[in-house]
Amino acid sequence: MDKHATRIVIAGGGTGGHLFPALAIADELRRRTTSRDIVFIGGKRGLEVRLVPLAGYPLRTLSMAGIKGRGVVARVGAGFLALVAVVRCLGWMVRRRPALVIGVGGYASGPAVLAASLLGIPIMLMEQNHFPGATNRLLARRAAVVCVPSNAARERLGGIGVVTGNPVRAEFFRAQDNPGGDPLRLLIFGGSRGAHSINMAMGPVVRGLANTENPPRVVHQTGQNDLATVRGFYETYPSDRFEVHPFLDDMPERLAAADLIVCRAGAMTLAELAAAGRAAILIPYPHAADDHQRHNAQTVVDAGAARMIADDRLETEELEDQLKELLADPEALGRMGDAARRLAHPDATTRITDLAESLIHGEEVGNRVS
Repeated sequence: MDKHATRIVIAGGGTGGHLFPALAIADELRRRTTSRDIVFIGGKRGLEVRLVPLAGYPLRTLSMAGIKGRGVVARVGAGFLALVAVVRCLGWMVRRRPALVIGVGGYASGPAVLAASLLGIPIMLMEQNHFPGATNRLLARRAAVVCVPSNAARERLGGIGVVTGNPVRAEFFRAQDNPGGDPLRLLIFGGSRGAHSINMAMGPVVRGLANTENPPRVVHQTGQNDLATVRGFYETYPSDRFEVHPFLDDMPERLAAADLIVCRAGAMTLAELAAAGRAAILIPYPHAADDHQRHNAQTVVDAGAARMIADDRLETEELEDQLKELLADPEALGRMGDAARRLAHPDATTRITDLAESLIHGEEVGNRVS
């Protein structure tokens, strides 16, 4: 790396919801000019440990631990680790003096952003959820700019933030298909590991759909653990109308080919649904921090782009009833898809990178505009 290169720190990770937007911004910064030294700061056990080096970026790791739901001794230990992490970040930043620190959420984001604040280094925060995470809520007023996905998120930060949306791969916008065919197409997924409660709920639902006049074509991603069980659910389903897979590595094409999606309500999943313009039944993960998936889902429901079912309602007939209702009304699915597309931000990567460039060059950036 050129010794005169501008150094940028991207801090945080842990989950794909934090990491993938961070990598999108890093790639765009690197694409614009090679005179950038982009360094990630993350935890020792998150996805960043594997994915950041694969993307070609150096990674500095911090020992961190969560605090919520833990006993007094564990909380004290987590606090001590956080203090040590701040000191380590201070020492490294004093030596390397980055031009900008971008906090993307997750445990490692806090110490790096706090260290940058103490040293007077410009800070950008990226908040992916419609209900901002604890780290970003605490640090928002220390940042030169906070990038948020919606006005709802900005309101929860006291009016601070620029509504940029979340960076989504261009393939989700480019993928074209023709929803509304015969039969209609249903996609069910729960992330790379699947969603056990959704998988198990599909047993009676599949039997109910099989007995309809024109069963939908179903693609069901289960994760590895539930694969055999879920395949058993489809034994009496029309054999040419279902696929069951442990993983899906072509999600842009799968979303484009679906009329209706059943899934969780992670921030990036919702951004991808919006980019593809697809209707959904959202089942928020009930143990997400601050119940943020429910808040995410509610924002999409309020826009008319989705229905929501609580995870603890999956043992009732609600999911089957809603699926049958929506699959019988292609026009409603079309309206929901159009509403989803209105939530999309195809320029999110460009806008966030432009804001980062402005901070790197010492320009003032408004933090209260959309």
